[in-house]
Amino acid sequence: MEVRIRYMDPKTVQRIDELAEEKGLSRQEFLHAQLHQLAVFREENNREQRLQQLVDRNIQTMAHCYTAIREMNDLLQIEEPGEEA
Repeated sequence: MEVRIRYMDPKTVQRIDELAEEKGLSRQEFLHAQLHQLAVFREENNREQRLQQLVDRNIQTMAHCYTAIREMNDLLQIEEPGEEA
C-alpha cells in the first residue's frame, strides 16, 4: 500500500534525511521503519508490561518457596527426644 504525506516543512524533511543517513537508510526505508514502530508501539508496550508482571509474580513465588524450604529445613533439623546431636 502506498502512503503519501504532503506539505511537510522542509526543515523537518531535512532532519528526517539526516536521521536516515545516520542509520544508512534511504528516507523511505527510515520512514517505513518509524511508521511501523509507531503502529506496533502500544502492542509491544502492553506485551512488555505483561512480561514484567509475570517476572514479578515468579520472583514472589520463588521467595515464598525459599521461605517454605527454609522452614521445612528448620523443622527437619529439630532433634527428636532421646537423640543426641
